[in-house]
Amino acid sequence: MAGLISFFVRTVVMNPTVIFGILFAAYYKFTYSPQVVKLIFTSAWIPYAIIAGIGLAYALLFKHVYYPNSKRINWWATITSSVGHMFVIALSTALTFVILYAWDYAFARELDDYLRYKKH
Repeated sequence: MAGLISFFVRTVVMNPTVIFGILFAAYYKFTYSPQVVKLIFTSAWIPYAIIAGIGLAYALLFKHVYYPNSKRINWWATITSSVGHMFVIALSTALTFVILYAWDYAFARELDDYLRYKKH
């Protein structure tokens, strides 16, 4: 069991693209209301451009792909590997949203706030 937890922490939690996705989702969740977050992610291109830029920058700066048995960088493969990094960021962002909103609704914080401060 300890090996499984260690594997999960090393490969998933300590991945910089996953950490960025978590921070990205937390920023939007705690800055905007759920309706605005839905509107931003369904109609605006800016969050996706940010995700694409971070994925490309991560691939170009830290995750070079080399030719086999060589020290030369395969730039085309490095750029195309950024698509995978973008996917990881987008997936971790979406899953973080699911976890954060499920946490809010599980403890009915928004309903409690609404009922507590509702004017009769």
